[in-house]
Amino acid sequence: MGSIAGGANLADGWRVGPLAGLALIVWLAVAPAAAPAEPAAPLAEASATPLNLWPIYDRREDPIDQAQTEGALGPLLFSSAARDGGWREGGFRPFFTWREEKALERSEWQVLYPLIQYTKTEQDWEFQFLLVDVRSEGSIPAEREERADFFPFYLSGRRETGQTYRWLFPFGGTVYDRLGRDEIEIVLFPFYLRSVRSGGERRWFPWPFVSTLRGEDQSGIFFWPLYGQEERKGKYERRYLLWPLFLYERAGLDSDNPEESLAILPFYFSQRSPERDLTVVLWPFFSYQHDRKRQFEQWEFPWPLFAIARGEGRQMTRFLPLFTVERRVLREEFLLKQLVSSTTAVLFPLYVRTVDETASSRTERVRLLWWLYSDIRETGSDGERRRIDSWPLFRYARDREGRVSFQALALLEAFLPGNELIERNYSPLWSLYTYRRNVAGDQVHSFLWNLVRHETTATGLRLEVLGPLLAYDEQGDSSRFSFLGGLFSLGKEDGVREARFFGLRVHWAEPPPIQAAMDRGGDQ
Repeated sequence: MGSIAGGANLADGWRVGPLAGLALIVWLAVAPAAAPAEPAAPLAEASATPLNLWPIYDRREDPIDQAQTEGALGPLLFSSAARDGGWREGGFRPFFTWREEKALERSEWQVLYPLIQYTKTEQDWEFQFLLVDVRSEGSIPAEREERADFFPFYLSGRRETGQTYRWLFPFGGTVYDRLGRDEIEIVLFPFYLRSVRSGGERRWFPWPFVSTLRGEDQSGIFFWPLYGQEERKGKYERRYLLWPLFLYERAGLDSDNPEESLAILPFYFSQRSPERDLTVVLWPFFSYQHDRKRQFEQWEFPWPLFAIARGEGRQMTRFLPLFTVERRVLREEFLLKQLVSSTTAVLFPLYVRTVDETASSRTERVRLLWWLYSDIRETGSDGERRRIDSWPLFRYARDREGRVSFQALALLEAFLPGNELIERNYSPLWSLYTYRRNVAGDQVHSFLWNLVRHETTATGLRLEVLGPLLAYDEQGDSSRFSFLGGLFSLGKEDGVREARFFGLRVHWAEPPPIQAAMDRGGDQ
């Protein structure tokens, strides 16, 4: 029999973290006071021994994210930090979360996302709260661009040139780079408004009824909705009468594909160009399209229920909602040499399958009732990726490096795929079960925020059942079974067995195995 030593092993190797206070108050009410264990204890404690006081507090090394993690009150309070110091995050879901990324010099926090957000990257920062947007951008201090908006009532800022501006709606002011315009000015809106875009200056008095257009070979006059005309010499000209009933436009006059459009709504609409002709009669009842560039003809009667297309660039037969079969070929578009896209739908939107193929990639998506079930598979020269959403039951994702994640339930993820802020602020609240696997093959299963947890790594495995009630840890030739967070435990390491009971430690060496040998005479 070996020695007996006093000590409690609930948090051996761990310093008390920022979330541990609540857990310690609860645990000290039931745990006995004990002195530290003897330094020469035969079983060495891991420096990162998990501490699971479900649901009050949980702390451990996470093998999947390579991080130290803390949690309290199930998924509500959390704190994580990468082992290499690359990032840190924490918060109180769903009210407040934060994250810092050292390499990108980036920090951010959210309050009841998306209600309030703050982001800072290097010297640039932005704060958003409903209609409030305050930001500062630019690497050179003297040329930083700033703005403070309470849209649309108060807008202000400073441009890179140092020019300051203000806007007080509807009384007056000038702003820059808003609403797709280079400059906007108002005086007692809607009595006067001026906007500048692409060198053209347009003035309304009052908006939107009377306006003029001037600048850079542009001119126009508008008495909306009665009559309007505008022109940019050599590029386009437009006219309308009783808008939107009668419209006429010539565009792309400086290109190889000038286009002419005429609309007498709802009776007739046409577009004519060297590459494409489109005719619509009594929209949406009938339309005909002849695309000479993409080499196909298409008939719709009425849109979008019935359509037929034939040609090299498109083959389509659509009878909604019964079925749709379509194949499109796009060449020299979207920076791609060729894109082949096909769609099959049955009882739309009950079943929809789409496939997009290029010379180096293939993306296939199958959907049932749109967001009720979605399965996306992407293959290419840089690997394979897959994502499955079954709202509201589960979400599954595998990235190109081979990392896998699965969660059930998944209430918002199908509608906002890839939104990291949703996954950080809300997903853990309803993730009753999660499974994660990294590229090294390490796996973690967790049910009810570690009420039951199974972890498998290259060095061993750990199983926790009913939080702190039962735990089994196996690392190489060492193993340990514990009860009530380690108040009772049995283990072995390097031929030494150990038992713990309310802080008392008993250890003894295992007897050597019995070996049989034969002497020269054959006797045993």
